[in-house]
Amino acid sequence: MSYFRFLPLLLLAALLAGCSSSGSQREGHQYDPSDPSSFRTSGQEETAEKLYQDAKAAMRQGDFAGAATRFEDLQARYPFGAYFKQAQLDLINAYYRAGEMESSINAADRFMRLNPQDPGVAYALYMRARANLERGDDFLTRTFSIDRRIRDPGPIREAMRDLAQLIERFPDSDYTDDAQERVRTLRNHLAHYEMHVADFYMRRGAYVAAANRAKGVVADFQGTPAVRDALGVMVEAYGYLELDDLREDVLRVIRENFPDHPTLEQPQEEVPEPSLGMGN
Repeated sequence: MSYFRFLPLLLLAALLAGCSSSGSQREGHQYDPSDPSSFRTSGQEETAEKLYQDAKAAMRQGDFAGAATRFEDLQARYPFGAYFKQAQLDLINAYYRAGEMESSINAADRFMRLNPQDPGVAYALYMRARANLERGDDFLTRTFSIDRRIRDPGPIREAMRDLAQLIERFPDSDYTDDAQERVRTLRNHLAHYEMHVADFYMRRGAYVAAANRAKGVVADFQGTPAVRDALGVMVEAYGYLELDDLREDVLRVIRENFPDHPTLEQPQEEVPEPSLGMGN
């Protein structure tokens, strides 16, 4: 009788032992980062691969938010899997294409924090720059056709920093040529913004502030079209301030570099005919 009394307990103990043994076998096979194929025999790679392929299918179908959710899920469930790093990079793109620029920037930050020396950092920098530019192109700018160049330049400056770092650290990457072209365009945009501010100061009679802003354009944005306009603002501002020496210095620079500058088109004074005071 005592044997049958303890039979359920014996069966439960045997079941628990079997589960523990099975779990130990699963946990005993760890992924070796130096050998991605080691993960394939664990029985989990197929699941990670399915999540990844489902996410990529969602991207192809235009379901970018759904793809982002799957990429996040894959990273959470298989942080040591063969698809983990690629899912991190794909997540940056998924958020970007879903229009979630802050999330895209955060995903790029996370990848670079976890993989500071990885070649994928080039892509993360490039996409973070792209997301910052889109972040600056907000609803009001699009709706009312506001010139993007005269809005808050913060996102443009952040994008410039990322692109400059990309060019310096990864000169041979697939994104460097485009980054260089974007830097040239963004320098023009920033210079245009600085001139917009200088003109604002001029209209309000803040001539010192206008001259300093224009001087900064000449110093920091050589090669941009705004330099020509900045020199004109400096001439006008120094004229109002009666700083004749500085005004003449700027005019000399204009004569040497921009001989057709409108500032040099001084009105001609009328010269009277010579007269000896003799009548006809």
